[in-house]
Amino acid sequence: MISSAHAETPAALPNVIVILSDDVGWGDLGCYGATKTKTPNLDALAKEGLRFTDAHASAAVCTPTRYSMLTGEYSWRKTTVGLNKGVANADSPLLIPVGSTTLPSIMKKAGYRTAAIGKWHLGFGTTTPDYNKDLAPGPLEIGFDEFFGLPATNDRVPTVFVRDHCVVGLDPADPIRYTFDPKIAAADGMKKYAAGRDRIGFMSGGKAAWWKDESIADTFTHEVLGFIERNKEKPFFLYFATHDVHTPTIPNPRFVGITGLGNRADMLCELDWSVGEVMKTLERLGLSKNTLVLYSSDNGAAHTNEDSHLPNGHWRGKKSQLWEGGHRVPLIARWPGHIAPGSTSDDLVCLVDLAATAAAIVGQKLPDGAAPDSFNLLPTLLGQPEHLKRDSLVVMSGNGDLAIRQGGWKYIPDLDLVDGWQSGAKKPNQAAKPALYDLSTDKGETKNLLQEKPEIAKRMVDLLEKAQYAKSTRPLQQ
Repeated sequence: MISSAHAETPAALPNVIVILSDDVGWGDLGCYGATKTKTPNLDALAKEGLRFTDAHASAAVCTPTRYSMLTGEYSWRKTTVGLNKGVANADSPLLIPVGSTTLPSIMKKAGYRTAAIGKWHLGFGTTTPDYNKDLAPGPLEIGFDEFFGLPATNDRVPTVFVRDHCVVGLDPADPIRYTFDPKIAAADGMKKYAAGRDRIGFMSGGKAAWWKDESIADTFTHEVLGFIERNKEKPFFLYFATHDVHTPTIPNPRFVGITGLGNRADMLCELDWSVGEVMKTLERLGLSKNTLVLYSSDNGAAHTNEDSHLPNGHWRGKKSQLWEGGHRVPLIARWPGHIAPGSTSDDLVCLVDLAATAAAIVGQKLPDGAAPDSFNLLPTLLGQPEHLKRDSLVVMSGNGDLAIRQGGWKYIPDLDLVDGWQSGAKKPNQAAKPALYDLSTDKGETKNLLQEKPEIAKRMVDLLEKAQYAKSTRPLQQ
């Protein structure tokens, strides 16, 4: 049940760092049970802070999750492709409306210096972006003071870095041309090949600006550490969105072979190294005690078994799917003196909750209609037992299909669609196959209890419909 107690805003405003990795599953880290991969820095983060066991991305794919995390709104409330179905390409306009209340705008309003470094994947401009020109509006127009990163994913064109509004190192004499339309590519002589290998989409030009896959993590980490150094005297908010461990899995040579499991697992070590560099820098600068560090992933892993290493742990499914493995993710929070070391929480939480949490940390009241699906996690972080908790959660597949969680119960409206991008096409007028699972006793989602528990199934159906038709799922008390 929901109670009405609230957490008090901390007296000293902390620096806040959100580290969001790419395609890292619930079971990939040592602190979540992995034994074949080594993640000592992330494990230390958990040992020194709070580890959530029932945390989720709002979607089982990246663009919708990133939108929801930054806006506090379920992405499926929008009709834009890339938010309610699939993911964005690099030809997408900015997917967050300028003027929206966002996680970075909340922090900026409170006097923080804000930066996004890493994977963006939320579009630029108001139409198809031209990467030879100014890329406004973009991250700077939705609350970030600084941006450096990839336009979309590391397997998509254009294979260049963007700083603020411009491509880094672009030679005007070799302009970027790109498309995701094979017919246009064939007519204009563009190839799938860019920056050393085949990519999603077609590209020509821009060679002087191409990134080197094996150096992306080093480049991002260098940018992150530079931002922290420059802002050590003032409060800052940093969104560090790693490309690790998204395909193509190309770790720096110093990490190759370190796990014996292959490049993806080696990239977990690369990710852990980046986290370690951040933590060492905070300690060196005397910022560690007054910095809240949050770590998570944008969705579950795309693989279920790597030589007996289970990236999504004991949860069924993988990236893009409505099974738990598609959206249940690691979530760790460290804030010395505020978060109890070595603590765990089995509260149902979601990355969409970070916007309301940020507002609580800096003592801001959210405007009417802002962050409509975001719950304040600050009381949980501070170990306050009585507070408004999330009662249910709607999650989305890579195809835009929804499911709902409440307590240990999970309702999936149609098993024919549960596999996300791996689901086959439904025949016209083919009946849905709903399912109800009790995750407290059936982590593998193997026993459909729909017929045995019709009253619970009905309650879950009603909850899902209510969430879809309501403008907000966040209680007014928050």
